[in-house]
Amino acid sequence: MKLVWGASFAYLAYAAVGDAPALSRDPAFSIVTSSSVFIVLYFVHSYLNLGGRTALKYFAAAALIGYGFEYLFITTGLVGHYVYTADLSPLLGPIPVFIPLLWASLGYFCLLAADNYVVSAFLMVFLDMAFDPRFSKTLWAWVPPGPYFGVPVANFVGWFVTSLAIYAAFYLATRRRAGSSVPAIVFYLVFGLANGSVPDFFSGLYGAGEISLVIFAAATSAIYLNLRRRRGVAPPVRGLGKPSGGGGLPYSKGESSAA
Repeated sequence: MKLVWGASFAYLAYAAVGDAPALSRDPAFSIVTSSSVFIVLYFVHSYLNLGGRTALKYFAAAALIGYGFEYLFITTGLVGHYVYTADLSPLLGPIPVFIPLLWASLGYFCLLAADNYVVSAFLMVFLDMAFDPRFSKTLWAWVPPGPYFGVPVANFVGWFVTSLAIYAAFYLATRRRAGSSVPAIVFYLVFGLANGSVPDFFSGLYGAGEISLVIFAAATSAIYLNLRRRRGVAPPVRGLGKPSGGGGLPYSKGESSAA
């Protein structure tokens, strides 16, 4: 896990370099390339962290539920009317293949950062608050634009509901409790800054960048302080805890986090 976390932070360095305006048109740092690297990182990380069977259960829940809610929202307009552009081709129906993969990838790292499934769902919403104002100008379009830098507020409700449904399905399938760790908390903060706040500033979306910067800093600080508090009264948690049905404690330092 030390090696895969090292690869994770190497990805963050790559994403940070890609924020430079001079590289914005370089294919090696495009959103498609960066997202592809992130998805591969997620698959490797989740397999080593959770074990093959549990990682597969999580992926199935995240990809299927993510796609299902996307299909519901895009065909009914429940969270506002939006369409994807050709930049995210190929499509699976009205939805790019990338989207369910990104639901799984983003959801996984948010799951590792918080010790509570509801908090993890809020972390997903915070990421979207940084991403959507910028990406809705190139990768999808809201018609008509909403009040939050062009994004409807209902969209964030949709993100929360979808994320919570994914985590609920994963919990029901595995009975695993959420558990945070310092590397996961740092990864979430830097990921949000490198892929959300900083590019927002470069795109001229100063308000969105400032809001997301404050939210990421406050959220990660609160999670870290809670982790410190819990470590004072219980064994430290690495990634996800054991299935709660067996009454197991969170993973201690000497235990493996594989299923």
